[in-house]
Amino acid sequence: MKVSLKGFTLIELMIVILLIGIMSAVAVPRYEQRIELEELKAERKFTYIIWELLETHASVQKELTGTESWPEHPLSVLGRTRNVIVTYELGIPDQDNEWQFDGTKLYHRRMNNEIWYFEYNPNNFYLSEHPIKL
Repeated sequence: MKVSLKGFTLIELMIVILLIGIMSAVAVPRYEQRIELEELKAERKFTYIIWELLETHASVQKELTGTESWPEHPLSVLGRTRNVIVTYELGIPDQDNEWQFDGTKLYHRRMNNEIWYFEYNPNNFYLSEHPIKL
């Protein structure tokens, strides 16, 4: 009678688990950083779209009234949006990927539930390019 010794030893399994743990410890922070950078790029792209629409609004106002002006509510220039939740009521967003205005700041809730904002001043034609964490 022959005994078969096929399989892995406990030491070999422990080494494999240790290597998987080390690779995960390196990969997870890089993945989270990549997601944050992509969300920042998406926020900037969205604010650039708003900026362009605000400038279009100012041009139309200049033709109609002779004076350039931005609206008091920056989200009012948006038409339909895709993959973005826009709430026109004043306040702070409570859903992921939602944009909302509170009177002075344009807020965005990211997918990780962090809230970032862009400052907005229609009197000075100012919409900040860099978000600030709430």
